Amino acid sequence: MIHKISIQNYAIIDTLDIEFSDRLTIITGETGAGKSILLGALGLILGNRADTRVLHEEGRKCIVEAHFDVAKYQLKAFFEEHDLDYDKHVIIRRELTPSGKSRAFINDTPVRLTILRELSSRLIDLHQQFDTLELHQEGFQRQVLDALAGNADLLEKYQADFKQYAQNKRQLKQLIEAEARSSQESDFLSFQLNELHEAELQAGESLQLEALLDELSNAEGIKQSAHQLTHQLVEHESSIVAQLREMLGEVSSVRDAHPKL
Repeated sequence: MIHKISIQNYAIIDTLDIEFSDRLTIITGETGAGKSILLGALGLILGNRADTRVLHEEGRKCIVEAHFDVAKYQLKAFFEEHDLDYDKHVIIRRELTPSGKSRAFINDTPVRLTILRELSSRLIDLHQQFDTLELHQEGFQRQVLDALAGNADLLEKYQADFKQYAQNKRQLKQLIEAEARSSQESDFLSFQLNELHEAELQAGESLQLEALLDELSNAEGIKQSAHQLTHQLVEHESSIVAQLREMLGEVSSVRDAHPKL
């Protein structure tokens, strides 16, 4: 039930506060007095599209704030679902800046317009010319039946049980997915372990493989160096091997007379 609405800088309204009793309230006035403007401001609370053309003064932002008593509306589950602080006294505020940016708040918590519309639709039934009650909607039909049957406590218990069921269902899905991931990881680790067993690795083998890799990486340089050494030792005109043979021949004739030489 709405208790109060405050309007600032909307259309012809500079500042206006209206308080409603818990009985019938009727607002009357001549054509152009502003009755439709009040409904337009209430439309912002309902989540209707905001337009900067409604600003009374272009340099100031427009603020529409409505106070509701929701003690009998069974909305606790809705507030918990959307992570909002629940209280039987709810304040809905809509702000429109001169730049055209619109913001919505429920009990001073910023919310998306979809959440604002969902909540306000449960608090306000706005019937204008050619409007009809949305009796064809199943949700509205259930609300009427529950209200007539006095199922408030039963409905609250059902909502709590269903919320717990949905939470358990999500947890079960997460556990099944975690088990599947663990199974895949286990299979991969088993595959790696089998690969290691089949490799028959030995202690110190990595050092030997690194040395072999280094040798193979430098194979061309090693080949060239070995060829050069062979040429110098054997194939060169004054090769070291030929010179050593010549020296050996020089001392062979006197080695019997001078063994040390």
